[in-house]
Amino acid sequence: MAIVLADFRIFSTTSGSCPRTIQIYNGPVMPSARLSPIPAEIVDAFRAVAPAVEAFAREHGLLIERYRRGKPAWELRFARRVGGQAVIAITYRERTGHVLDVSAVWWVDDRAAHTRRFRSEKVAVYDRRAAPAALAQQLSEALAIVDRWTRNDLGPPHGPFKAVPEEPAESTLTQR
Repeated sequence: MAIVLADFRIFSTTSGSCPRTIQIYNGPVMPSARLSPIPAEIVDAFRAVAPAVEAFAREHGLLIERYRRGKPAWELRFARRVGGQAVIAITYRERTGHVLDVSAVWWVDDRAAHTRRFRSEKVAVYDRRAAPAALAQQLSEALAIVDRWTRNDLGPPHGPFKAVPEEPAESTLTQR
């Protein structure tokens, strides 16, 4: 089962806090700190690929976070057995609007030193005029790339950071 987090206020004109609600797509959602609505063209772009992305996430046990921190993106998040967390990001390219970028990101936090080492790679560009199966193939490719990465592939530590960024706890994410 895919777990979905999204911003309740994107789809509501009220400012109430809601622990769980149903989004216009399938699955439960959690409210986030987003203050302004996502533009309709971005919501429409993701609505068209939602079934393919949700099926992929379900198949691989990935957490879906929609429009996290107000970004025009959906993130498929999971913990890695070798440590840290990873995301496959599907990002709306605002200049063109007809493509979505697919990227892979993996990071490992050193909580004692308040630093983070990470690796990222742009994997593919999905043309929204293509079949959803093409996007599913690109997501599979991104997942395979992350699965091949080792700690030696991580960059140097960045930081120090004042506090650990708010992320879902690794223990709540599916490990790969």
